[in-house]
Order: sequence, then structure tokens, then C-alpha cells
Amino acid sequence: MGSETSSTPSSYQLLAEEVVQLRMKVAYLEERCRELEGMVSKNSQNSSKPPSSDGYQKPNKSDSPQDDSTNGKNSDSQQESPTPKSLRQSSDNKAGGQKGHKGNCLKSVDNPDYVVYHTLLECHDYHTSLLDVEPLKHIERQVFERGKPGCPEVTAHRAEVKVCSCGHHNQAAFPEGVTAAVQYGPSTRAMAVYLNQYHFIPYKRVSEYFHTVHNMSLSAGSVANFVAATYENLASTEQVIKDALKETPVAGSDETGMRVDGDLWWLHILRDDQWTLYHLAQKRGCEGMDAMGILLTFTGVLVHDHWKPYFTYAAVHVLCNAHHLRELQGVVDRDANQLALRLMKLLRLSWHYCKGFNTIGMLQMPSVLQERIEDIYDRILKRALAKEAAYMEMQRQELGRKKVKRTKAYNLFKRLIDYKEETLRFMTDFTIPFDNNGSERDARMAKLKQKISGCFRNDDGGSMFTRIRSYVSSAKKQGKNIFHSIYRAVENYGNLPLLGAE
Repeated sequence: MGSETSSTPSSYQLLAEEVVQLRMKVAYLEERCRELEGMVSKNSQNSSKPPSSDGYQKPNKSDSPQDDSTNGKNSDSQQESPTPKSLRQSSDNKAGGQKGHKGNCLKSVDNPDYVVYHTLLECHDYHTSLLDVEPLKHIERQVFERGKPGCPEVTAHRAEVKVCSCGHHNQAAFPEGVTAAVQYGPSTRAMAVYLNQYHFIPYKRVSEYFHTVHNMSLSAGSVANFVAATYENLASTEQVIKDALKETPVAGSDETGMRVDGDLWWLHILRDDQWTLYHLAQKRGCEGMDAMGILLTFTGVLVHDHWKPYFTYAAVHVLCNAHHLRELQGVVDRDANQLALRLMKLLRLSWHYCKGFNTIGMLQMPSVLQERIEDIYDRILKRALAKEAAYMEMQRQELGRKKVKRTKAYNLFKRLIDYKEETLRFMTDFTIPFDNNGSERDARMAKLKQKISGCFRNDDGGSMFTRIRSYVSSAKKQGKNIFHSIYRAVENYGNLPLLGAE
């Protein structure tokens, strides 16, 4: 009887076991709650999420309804923002004007504003003088340009046709670019490309602008043709940009998603203070970046946001500290971690010192101050890492597991320790920037284009945008007038390099 009593667990033992189980359950729920709160609290100010993710909740493209248990989703916000369903159905028609569409045709006028005569001086074959020969007729070509609001200006180019004594018919040459009987002039074409490619106004709205302001029946198809011709005229200029970036000592790189015919493509960016190159590819990784034709042989300093494929290239790597500051701010918001706050202040103070020394002509931070900053950097991170390791060990014991998932703060502190040289390289050379914000500013224009004009219908539209935008961005960085630069590109019939040719 006594042995049976001793083998039966007492009420105290049962209660103790229940308490242990409840503690483990509470620890698990606390960890889960902490993880979910961290996901919800993320925004562009305290993580690597883009600013576009801060706005209204994105609708769910899936047709299947989402239940309340979806990871990281706020059920309240889902109820407030239900998934919209469009009643429009896709058709099999190609993009552009459809059969029966009433088009606009540019027609000649009887009374042009200006008339320019192109005379013949000699025979093309025997070089006999034709000054005293009366013209047999004139061939006229009219060029329409935007003038005062509501009043387009028409210039008639009239080329003489004369018959030489040898019997050869001779025609005077028209100016370069005047190829059709009726056409738009370079200023009008440049303005259309400027509005579409620099201000991201869609083709149809550009057409409406010319019709409303200048009383010109410029169609959306004509605007598309102007953009395509400008793209062809900038082929050699794009190669100049690539060659310049191959030799630049410090370059920044970034990538962002773009929609092409409804699919997710990737816009890769490589830039410095004078040049910008955009490249649109289906892949985000090395395959897409290799297609740019630069990073494979680039040996300068490459500033980026610690995306792992960048480390496959033989460049001197520098990490963006703006990303580090945002991630540290996320640790402060989630955990009230004072060590993360101290590290943020140290990074900002270090950059402040660098800017001050640079203004007095120094090329790098004094070694004594640099060593002091690095020492503080090491001590803060070691303490922060030990604190996170202790927290994870406590979680492991409470949950009764062999190991637990590393916290985001631990991963961040570990990365800052492992990549200390890449993080603090800006102190050793003042030509190296503190962050990669220049690349993000260049990427912002592409995102703005997508917000205003929508996605690209095909990869040809994406290629046109990237080449023209590369030229426009580079010209702007070099202090050139944007409209004049586009005007030169529109008239670049010989496909000559327009930047760096001197």
C-alpha cells in the first residue's frame, strides 16, 4: 500500500508540472506575439521596406478569400480594404488603334508662315553652273512647329529642280531631318519626348496637350514614334555611359521592381555623381546584373545595400549606412534597445566628423580618431550581441528546446561585426559616401514613372525608357539643360555620342 502511494504523483507535483507547461506556453506565445508585432511595426523608416509600402494596404491579387489567420496580416485592415474585383475582361486585341479607328493625319497648308528656298548652284554630275537656269519646279516639304498657344508655325522648305544642259535633272537638298512632305519639327518632337520621358505623361495625354495648347493634331502613335526614334539616336551615347561607369572609382548600385506586361521585372541601376545607367531585366540576381556588362569587370568601390549577389563581384564593397540606421531604428522601436540607439548616434557622429574634415581639405579621418571610433563600435556591438545571445538562451530554456530562432537584432549586430570594414570604410576615404541614397534617388524616378504612367506594355517600352532615362539623368548630373539635351537627341540623326564626346 505504501509503495502505491509513493509511485502516485502528488497534487503538488501535478501542479508543478502544469506550471512548467504553462510557462513554456506563455514563453512561446510571447515570442510569437513579439515576432508578429515586429512584422506589423515595420515601415520605411525602420527597415529596408520601400516608402511605397507605407501607403494604403495593397489589394490581394488572389481570387481565394483570405482567412483571419494569414501570417502578418491585420484582419481589421482587411475588412476595411476588401479585395477589389474588376468587371473588365481582357480582349485579344493588340495595343494601339483598332480597326475602324478614326486617325489623325497631318495635312499641308496653303499659306505657310515661313518659306525657305533651297537653290541649286551646279549640276550634280558635271558640276556645270546652274545659276542662270530657271527652275523647272519646286518640291515643297512643310515642317510644323509649336508656336504661340493655339497657333502652330509652319515652315515650307522649297527645293529647286533644274535641268542641266547635259540633260540631267537636279534637285536641291533639303535640310537634314526634313524627309517627309508634311512632318513635325524637332522642337515639337523634343517637347513630346520631354513630357513623356522626363515628366512621365502618358502618350494620350501628351497628344491632348498639343491639341489643347498648340492646336496641333499630334496623335499618341506619333509620340510613340518620336520616343522610338530618340531611343535609336542614343545607342552610341548609352555605350559612352557604360564605358564611363566601367572606369569610375566609386559607383552605387541598386535594383527595384518594375511591371512589364503584368509580370515582375527588375530595374538595375549603376551610377556615380556624373553618370547613370538603367537596365531592365527579368532576373534580379547576377543574371540580370551581368547583362548590364559592367560589374563583371568592375574593380572600383561598389556601394550597395548588402544584397548577397553583389558580393560575387570582384569590387571593393561598401555597405549603405542609411539601411543600417533604419534597421537599428527598428530594433529601438521593437525592443527599446539603448545599445542600438548608441550605435546610431556613433554612426551619425562619425559621418559628421568626416564632412567637417573634408571641408578643410583632408582626404581621410585622422587615425587616432578613427581608432577611437572603431573601438567604441566594437564594444557597443559586443555588448549588444551578448545581450541578444542571453535573451535567446533564456527563450531556449523556457521553451525547452535545443535551439531557438535568432532574433532580428542578433542578426543585425552579427552582420555589423562581420562586415565592420565595409560599414566604416567611409572614414578611410572621403570619396566614399556614407550611404547609397544616390542610387535610391535614381531609382525613385523609375517608381514615379510607374505610378503616373503605369507598367510597360512590353520589354521594348522598357528598353526605350531605360536608355533615354540614362541619358537624361546623366545630362542632368553634368549640369546640362534637360530640354536642350533631348532636343539634341531628337536631331542626332547620325547616332553620335552626345555625352563625353569632348
